[in-house]
This record gives sequence, structure tokens and C-alpha cells, in this order.
Amino acid sequence: MAEQVNEPRQQRSREKVARILQVTASLLETTSYDDLGTKLIAAEAGVSVGVLYRYFADKEAIVASLVRSWLQLDVQIAERVTTEPLPERSQDLLEKLVTAYADRFREEPGYRRVWYQGPRIASLRADTQRTDQEIAARVHGALVRGYAMPDTDESRRRGRLAVEVGSNLLDLAFRDDPMGDSEILADAALMMDRYLFAPPTGSH
Repeated sequence: MAEQVNEPRQQRSREKVARILQVTASLLETTSYDDLGTKLIAAEAGVSVGVLYRYFADKEAIVASLVRSWLQLDVQIAERVTTEPLPERSQDLLEKLVTAYADRFREEPGYRRVWYQGPRIASLRADTQRTDQEIAARVHGALVRGYAMPDTDESRRRGRLAVEVGSNLLDLAFRDDPMGDSEILADAALMMDRYLFAPPTGSH
């Protein structure tokens, strides 16, 4: 089971849940997911195991909740970058986005470890797809608004594919390098920009 058991309503309970999530992220910097246990998390968070189980069914549920909080931040990043004054070139906008998401791998405790070594949690699939769609919608809106991209079904489809491509290139850039392969990160924005503004499919 990978769902949170009880949504905390009181401030004190919300603080305990936040501490459990923060501790889990920090522990994942030095502890593999397989070696991570609820007893260790509870001890580091300063709560009893019973209290932990009041909010989470198991460690997978804790990690699932942690990933959902990261997905929310991913959408907020896209919203922030696309609502700031837009740079002169569309490629520069995409570079800002790539850099912002690359910083998550470099700076967010536990992020890279969960990305590459965490469990594949089926219940997160819909959350991930929804996040990608929201990011793509914000990027598409900025490209239409600032760079004369046509607002068509084709351009929206390409926007969704570009987000998928960008995610896979980030995966490749950080797989073996905790700071990210700079050439891959630079090429990511270039590849997405060229694809997004290529002639429509079927045109000559």
C-alpha cells in the first residue's frame, strides 16, 4: 500500500507529517531505499512508530507522499519560470526550465536517490502524468504568448512530447553525474526548441 492513511488536520499533526517527510528525504541521501525502515524514520523524526503508522501505512506510503510534494513543486517551477519576464529567445526560456529542474537533482535532499533507486509506485503514475500535462500547458502558453507559436492541437501535442523528452534527457544527464552532464543539459533545450518550432507534421 502506498497511500497516506490519515490526512492531518491539526497544525501539530501537520508538523509531524512534514518532519517525517523531511527526515525521509534526508535519510535517502545516505541510506538506500531497501535499507530504509519505518523505525529509523520514526527515530530520526522524533516520533514513535505508532505515531508514524497513524499517518502512513509503510515506508512506500511515506516516499509516495514525498514524491507527490515534489511533483507539486515541479508544477510551481514551470509556473514561476513561464510567468517571469520572458527572455528574447524561446531556447533561452527552455534553458531556464532545464536549469531549474536540474537544480532539483543537485539540491533537493533525497531527490536523485528516489529518482534512480526508489520503488516504482503504481499509484503515482496518474500524478506524474497530470504533472507533465500541467507543465506542458504552461510551457505551451508561454511559447504562444511570447514567441508566436501557433495555438493548435499539433503544437500542444508537441509540447507534451517535449516535456517527456526533457524528462528523459534530465534522467540521462544525472544518471552517472550528480552535478549533471553539462553537454546533455545544454542540448536538451536546443533539441526541444528545434522540435517545438519545426514545420507541422506532413508539411513540405
